[in-house]
Amino acid sequence: MKKLILLLVSGVLMLQAWQIQDDPYYKHKKSQFEMLQNNDKYETMMLGDSITDEGRWDELLNNDKVQNRGISGDTTNGVLERLDSINKNIKQVFIMIGVNDIMRGKEVDEVYNNYLKIIKTFKDKNIKVYIQSTLFIGERRMENFNFKVEELNKRLEKYAKENHITFINLNPIFAPKKVLEKKFTFDDLHLNGSAYELWAKEIKKYF
Repeated sequence: MKKLILLLVSGVLMLQAWQIQDDPYYKHKKSQFEMLQNNDKYETMMLGDSITDEGRWDELLNNDKVQNRGISGDTTNGVLERLDSINKNIKQVFIMIGVNDIMRGKEVDEVYNNYLKIIKTFKDKNIKVYIQSTLFIGERRMENFNFKVEELNKRLEKYAKENHITFINLNPIFAPKKVLEKKFTFDDLHLNGSAYELWAKEIKKYF
């Protein structure tokens, strides 16, 4: 279901679909990323939503040239609106995004098309792209979302293969039965420490 917010326009209450760009946390993080965009230290970007945001990537990867550009609650539209703060020294990006779009009612077509725009932005800057599979959701929260997650991943994997982009499928690790396993999460969506350890181990080979 899409969350609706009330707007008062010229004395008339109007309904508008909620979007991540309205969220104060998103605005604060986006403004911080813009302020830091001239920091030339970093070479690798971790890009995504809360699942990325919550990772201590410099420590997990033992690499102080990795920056975290995750924002809790973010969507593909939200990512598209903050790609103007990419530093010129970034050489590779690991992307995981899309689950919030799906949980808020977006169709796979829209999410996929936005994803391709994100990828194009990085490719146009000669930044190597790694597509990480959107993770399946756990039992208590999956509702009718996981079939869309599966469809999005199928399209992304196909696109990656056709365009010589590395697709990193994390779901066989965390959700071998297409449901996020309880041992990796406390809320059926976000990841615990052991999951981040396995995730980091999986992507270290690309450094």
